[in-house]
Amino acid sequence: MKVWQRIRTGAGRLNRILPALLACALPLSTSAVSVLSLCILLLWVVEGKFGQKWRVITANPVVVALLAYLAVLAIGLLWSPNVKAGLIVLQARWKIALLPVFLTAIDSRRRSFYVWGFLIGLVAAMLMTYLAWFGFLHYSDISQHHLTHNTFHVVYNPLLAFGIYLVMHEAVWAKAGKGFRLGLALLAAIMTFNMFITEGRAGQLVFFVLLALFILQVLAKNRIKAVAAVCLLVPVIFYGGYRLSPVFHHRVDAARYEIARFHTDPNTSVGQRLRFWCNSWQIIRQHPLLGVGTGGFQASYADINHKLSPTCVATDNPHNQYVLVAAMVGIPGIIALLMIFAVMFRQAWVSHDHWRRVRFAFPLFFLTIMLTESYLRVYETGFFFSLFAAVLYALPQDNRQSAAVQSDAGELMA
Repeated sequence: MKVWQRIRTGAGRLNRILPALLACALPLSTSAVSVLSLCILLLWVVEGKFGQKWRVITANPVVVALLAYLAVLAIGLLWSPNVKAGLIVLQARWKIALLPVFLTAIDSRRRSFYVWGFLIGLVAAMLMTYLAWFGFLHYSDISQHHLTHNTFHVVYNPLLAFGIYLVMHEAVWAKAGKGFRLGLALLAAIMTFNMFITEGRAGQLVFFVLLALFILQVLAKNRIKAVAAVCLLVPVIFYGGYRLSPVFHHRVDAARYEIARFHTDPNTSVGQRLRFWCNSWQIIRQHPLLGVGTGGFQASYADINHKLSPTCVATDNPHNQYVLVAAMVGIPGIIALLMIFAVMFRQAWVSHDHWRRVRFAFPLFFLTIMLTESYLRVYETGFFFSLFAAVLYALPQDNRQSAAVQSDAGELMA
């Protein structure tokens, strides 16, 4: 019996560490993310203490809001034309469904531990892009002109944008020496330069959004000065990036060109997204209240696409989280989705610790990037959401619960 208790206690202690490794792996390896997440889940089961964990889960408003959203998707199976397809949709949400597991696995008294794990992995990924930029790294489709493999910039740049915010946050508000904070400021500058030589437009968009938030937070005591600084600095940095970075210049001009030619040539990166949104809107208009059901989007879109744009490719993802949810489960789905982030904002408002500002940035980050992609279903950002929602929004009583679990385990071992 004592041996089993030691195993359970060891599983719990190891599970305080593995989420930091998972955070580190997010920008580096999907295989490592898969293995680590499954290990965390296995150790979570071995540790037990399900009654205590359940009390922590049900007491956390963010987790309750997420479970309500997943419940709406599950209920959407009732009017889905294809239940099998709906079950596949639900299965694909397993990444965000791990939030309750992460919440009761981490040690929420050590939030910095997990944040720095993520930043270490992100800096390692960034160094690889610089090696490619200088011509020292060549493999797959990575080159001096394309610094990330395949379409990884869709994930890399948003993660980089949030990483830049975190580094700037610590450079200003961390309780550290002046030299360390200056080093963080230099790192933020290097990461910002990297943002403009890589290709992810969603990341570049949210970079400016988070930059505006950061300026407002730094100058919060003088709102007029804060707004004036945002109105001045954000356009100046955008213009500087546009003039000095050929990659950023090209991506902006390409977006403008593809939007202008959307009606005559929709088969471009931006044009396809606009076509997805327009066709999906027709689905929403036809099923405004409850949508077409969980799993019904792909077939419904194929029908609409055949009628309205037969020369364009069909899709199972309109590259917009709000459009996808509205088309599948209508008004209840949109309300449930937005409630997750509304609860996050509320939790940020009532908190007063070091991470309060980051708790405002996190939902703003996702609300922005979900305009251009269904990021809660994307592999890396799905895990990023569930892990960092646990790290940032664990409640103070969760600390006491974690201490109680460890104390109980210690008594059993004695």
